[in-house]
Amino acid sequence: MNLYRRAGRALCALIAVMNASVCLAASEQQLASIGSLTMQGGKIDQCSMGYRTYGTLAADQSNVVLVPTWLTGRSADQVALIGPGKLIDTGKWYVIGLDTLGNGISCSPSNSKNHPRLMFGPFTLRDMVKAQHRLLASTLGIDHAYAIVGFSMGGMQALQWAVMYPDYARNIVVIVGTPQPSARDLNVWKQELRAIEQTPGWNNGNYASGTSFKKLIALHSEFLWMPEAMAAKEVASQRPTTDSLRGAVSSQTFSVVDWYRQLQAMTQFDLVRQGDMATLARKIKSRLLIVTSEQDRLVDPAPAKALAAQKHAKLLVLDNDCGHMAPVCEMDKVDAALKAFLK
Repeated sequence: MNLYRRAGRALCALIAVMNASVCLAASEQQLASIGSLTMQGGKIDQCSMGYRTYGTLAADQSNVVLVPTWLTGRSADQVALIGPGKLIDTGKWYVIGLDTLGNGISCSPSNSKNHPRLMFGPFTLRDMVKAQHRLLASTLGIDHAYAIVGFSMGGMQALQWAVMYPDYARNIVVIVGTPQPSARDLNVWKQELRAIEQTPGWNNGNYASGTSFKKLIALHSEFLWMPEAMAAKEVASQRPTTDSLRGAVSSQTFSVVDWYRQLQAMTQFDLVRQGDMATLARKIKSRLLIVTSEQDRLVDPAPAKALAAQKHAKLLVLDNDCGHMAPVCEMDKVDAALKAFLK
C-alpha cells in the first residue's frame, strides 16, 4: 500500500494511461498548526498539518473535494490525480490534498522535536480524521465537503469521516480501501510490521541513517502487485517496466518509523467492530462509490463489496492482474466511474 509511492515521479508515469499530458507541478505545500493533539498513544504538544489546495473555492463551498493520503503517501504524490481534466478535475472542484497524520509532512514520529521516533505514540485512523477536521475547521474555514475521495488507507479515512462526521460530506469514494480488515489483511500488514521489527539495526525505532529495510520493501512490493504483473516486462505499453516499478516501490524516502506507526493504525481500524455491516451502512448518510480489485492481495475486497451491497452503493469491481494497483492499470474505468458519480 505504498500506493503510487513517489507519485511526483513514478505516479505520473504509472497513471499516464489516464491521459498523455505531462504532469503539472503540485500546488504549493502548506503547513498549519492545529495546536496540541490527544491521540490513542498520548498527547502531542504541537501538531502541524500539511495540505495543498487546487482550483477555485465556490462562494458557498459547494465544490470542495478532500483527498487524504494513502499509506506512506504525501500530498505531493497526488499530483497525477488532481488537475484540469484529471481524475479529480480542478476545473470543477476545489480540491484539498490532506497530508495524513504520521506521513512525515504533518506531525509525525520522524519530524517531532518533542516526541521523536517512537516517543510519538500510536495513533488511529480516528486520530487522523480528527486532526484533518480540526485543520479544515480552524485554519481553512471549511465546514462541509461535496466529496471525500481516498485510495487504500485514504479510502479507509474517507469511511472514518463518514462515521465520525456523518453530515460533513455528501459523497464518499473508496478506492481499494476497506471498512474492516479481514484476517488476511491483518496477516499481511503484521508481516510488514514484523519485517520492520526484525530488521538488524531497527533498535525500537532508533535506527541509524542508512539502515536497510530490504525485507519490508520486498514484502510490500510482493503484496502490491500480482506476480504476473511483476514478472511482465511491461505492465502495459504506456507504463514503465518492471524494473522501474520496483524502483518506485523500493524508495526509502518515507521514514520507516512513520511507516511503522501508520501500519499500526491500520491494524487497529475496524468500523464493523461494534455491530455488523448493516449497522455500519445505516450510520453512513453519504452517497457511496466503492472501487475494488478482485485480485487485491493487500486489501481484501470482500468487506468493501459487502458494505456496497448493504448500502446499495455504486460499485466498480476491477479484475486484472495488477492486484492492489488495479486502479492504475484501469484508470480509464475509475476515471469514468468517478466523474459519473460526482457529476
